[in-house]
Amino acid sequence: MVRYNVRLLDSQSGAEGEYSFEHRADLMDRPGDEIVAAFFEHADRALMDRGHVDYELNGVVKNKAQKTVVAIGSLHRRENGDQDEHDKQPFTVFISAA
Repeated sequence: MVRYNVRLLDSQSGAEGEYSFEHRADLMDRPGDEIVAAFFEHADRALMDRGHVDYELNGVVKNKAQKTVVAIGSLHRRENGDQDEHDKQPFTVFISAA
């Protein structure tokens, strides 16, 4: 297992979080959207305390040489299974191999 560093920016509030997670060594060889999915799977299990979080990606840029991924999209928070349009939060996420 390899450690990956993540910085998640909430574009609506300006809040930012710094995280790390462990995943298989060849994660950065996968497509960018799969790398983002790996982080959000970890976040859903270990970080999010207000219910399940879905997300929608609007763009992903991967730099193979630098082993980094940058993605933008919207978080869709669901509390008690309910969701409405006001629950969408724009985000930017940076993921890199540690």
